[in-house]
Amino acid sequence: MEKGKLQKSQGFTMVEMLVSTAIFLIVLTITTSLFLVNVRTQRYLLASVNASENISYAIEVMGREIRTGKNFSSGGDFLNFYNEKNEKVKYSLINDRIKREVSGGQSEFLTSGDIKVMNLSFIVSGEGADNLQTRVTILLKISTRAGNQNLITNLETTLSSRQLEVQ
Repeated sequence: MEKGKLQKSQGFTMVEMLVSTAIFLIVLTITTSLFLVNVRTQRYLLASVNASENISYAIEVMGREIRTGKNFSSGGDFLNFYNEKNEKVKYSLINDRIKREVSGGQSEFLTSGDIKVMNLSFIVSGEGADNLQTRVTILLKISTRAGNQNLITNLETTLSSRQLEVQ
C-alpha cells in the first residue's frame, strides 16, 4: 500500500450518525404523541360507555316499573306511584344519584358513584279523568369524568303505563 493515500473506512461519519439520530428522535416523538392521544381518547370513550351503560340500566329499571304502575304523582325531582305488587315506589335524586325506595323500607341507588346525576325531572301527563293514557317523561342531565374532562349528557325518554285508566 502506498503511503499518503487514505484508506476508505467501513464505518459512518459523525455527521451521518447525528442526522440518523435526529431523524430517529423525531419519529419517536411523533409516535409517542400519537400513542398518548390514543390513550386519552380511549379513556374518554370508556368513561362515555360506562356512563351510558349505567344510565341505561337505571332507565330500564324505572321504565319496567313505570309501565306496570298506577296512581302517579310527581314533584319535579321525584316520582311516586304504586307498582304491580301494590307497593308504593319513589324515585328521587339523592346526593347526585338516582334512588329507588319502596314503602316496605327497601331502598337502592340505581346509579353508581362514578356518575353524577346533575338533574332529574319527572313530568306526569294524562293522569286523572282526562281519558288519556298516563305518560311519564324522564329528563336527565348526567356528568362523568373522562380523564381531566367532564362529559355531560342530556337524556329524555317518555314511558306510558300499561294500566289503562280510562273511566
